[in-house]
Amino acid sequence: MNVASPLRAVLSFLLVLILTASAAGPMKAQGRQTPPPEYREIAAAQRIKDPSLRLKEFERIKAAYPGSVYGQALDEGILEAKVTMSTTLEAVVDLQKAFLDGLGPGPDRLVGPVAMTVLLLNHPRLASFDRARVLDIALTYREMVRRAAEDPSSYEGVPAEDRDPFKASVFNALELLAARAYANAGDAAKAMASIESYRKSGGTTGGNYYYVLAGVLETMGKLPEAVDAYLSAAAEKFGDAADKARALYTRVHGSAAGFDAALGAKLRALPFRPAPFEAPREWSGRTVLAELFTGSECPPCVGADIAFDGLIETIPAKYLAVLVYHLPIPRPDPMMNPATGLRADAYGVNSTPTVVIDGLKRSSGGGGRGAAEAKFAEYRSAIEPRLAAAPAVSLKARASLEGDTVRVTYDFDRTVPGAEYILVLVQAEQEHPGGNGVVFHKMVVRDLQALDPAAKRTAAFELAASERATDDYLTAFERSGEHAPGFKWAVRRNAVSRQGLRVVLFVQDKASNEVLNAVIADVQ
Repeated sequence: MNVASPLRAVLSFLLVLILTASAAGPMKAQGRQTPPPEYREIAAAQRIKDPSLRLKEFERIKAAYPGSVYGQALDEGILEAKVTMSTTLEAVVDLQKAFLDGLGPGPDRLVGPVAMTVLLLNHPRLASFDRARVLDIALTYREMVRRAAEDPSSYEGVPAEDRDPFKASVFNALELLAARAYANAGDAAKAMASIESYRKSGGTTGGNYYYVLAGVLETMGKLPEAVDAYLSAAAEKFGDAADKARALYTRVHGSAAGFDAALGAKLRALPFRPAPFEAPREWSGRTVLAELFTGSECPPCVGADIAFDGLIETIPAKYLAVLVYHLPIPRPDPMMNPATGLRADAYGVNSTPTVVIDGLKRSSGGGGRGAAEAKFAEYRSAIEPRLAAAPAVSLKARASLEGDTVRVTYDFDRTVPGAEYILVLVQAEQEHPGGNGVVFHKMVVRDLQALDPAAKRTAAFELAASERATDDYLTAFERSGEHAPGFKWAVRRNAVSRQGLRVVLFVQDKASNEVLNAVIADVQ
C-alpha cells in the first residue's frame, strides 16, 4: 500500500487486482522499508473471503490504530465489504453515493468514481441486477470523472509533470470498465469500441485488459481468439482466467489435451512485439552492459523481467550483454548468492526492480506484464545510442566446460587506469515458479570474480565450489532471521546447471561506475 500515491483509493485491497494493469501505471520498486505494525494485519484482513468477517476485522483494526496512515484504505475496505454484502442494486448505489458525496478536492474525485465502478461490476450479485441500470450507473460515473477532470482542484497534491499521465491512466481505466459494462448489457459492438479506444489511448495490455477482451470476444462468438486472450490473462494469474481459459479451450478443441502446453507457451512468449533491431552502421566493437536487480517474489519486477527478456530476444549478444541479479526484496529469493549481493552493494541498490545501463543510467519501477512493453522501450532507448560510441577498451573471451570447471581465456588491448575487470558466470535460464508468477528466469548471475589485468589472462570457475558458497550464503540468510524468525527455505537454487552457461567480461571505471565495454561468450 502506498498512501502517498494519488491512486491509493484504487490500489487498496481487492481493487488493486482489478486496476493495477490499467489504471495504476508502473508500480513502484519494492524496497526494504519497514511498514508500520498494522500493515500486516490489514494485509491479512484483505485475504479474508467472507465479507462479514472481513468487515469486522477492518473495523477492529481501525479502532485499534486511530490515526493510522492507512486510515483511508481502512475506510475503503469497510466500504468494499458493505457493498459486497448488499443484496440490491439500490443499496449498492446508496452506499457509493454517500462515499462519492464525501470526496473533497484532490485526485480522489477522479479515482473515487473509478473505484466505485469496479465494485459495481465485481459485485457477486451482478447477474441479478438490472443490466441496463448497471450500464447507466457506470456511464454516470464515467461522466462524473470527465467533469472532475476539467476542474484544476482535482489535481491538488499531484506534481504538475504527473497530472497528464495521471489523467490518462484514469481515463484508460474508464474505457476498460465501460467495455465491461457494455458487455454486461449485451452490447458487444460498443464494448469492443471501448476496448479499441483504450488501446489507441495507450492503455497497457495487462491481465485485466486480456480478461475483458476475452469476455467480449466470447460473446461475439470468436472463441479461438477468446481462448488466446484468456490464456494471456492466465499467464498473469489474473482472477479465474486460467479456469475460463481451460473451459473454453476444452469447448473449442473437444478436450483439455494440449491446454497446459498452450499456457506454458504463453508464459514463455513476450506479451508484445518488439520492433526489429537495427545495428549501428559504423559499429566499432562497443557492447553495452544492462544489469537488472530483481526478485522472484517482487510483483513490480515482472514488467522489468519481461522487458529484459525482450532485450535478450531482440538485440544480439554481440551488441548487448545482460546480467540479472536476484535479491531478497521484498521477500527471500532462492536464486540470490554472494555475487548478487556484491553487485547490489557496489551500486547501493536497496529496491527492486532496479536497472543500470553501462553503470551510469539508472532506472527503478516496473509493473506487471502489461508494463513490459513500455519498460522495454525505456531500456532500449537508453541502450541503442551508446552502441555507436567507440569502446575505451576492446575485449575478447572464450570459455569451455572441463569436468566441473569453467575455464576462461580472455584478452584486452589495453589496461585502463582506475578500472576494474570483472568476470561473471551466468546461467542462460533457470526455471523457478516465483511468487510473482515468473517461471523462466533469464541470464541469472551465479558467480563473479575480479580479475588482475596484470596477471595471466586465464580464469576458472569451480562449479562445485560456487554451489557450496551459495548454499552457505542461503544458510546464513536463513539463520540471520533477517526476513522473519524461523524462516526456512522451501527450495534452494544453488545448483548450477552444466548446460546453457555463459560468461560476461566487462571493464568498469571505479570512480564514475561507467562500464567501458563488455563481451559475452557461451561456455562450450
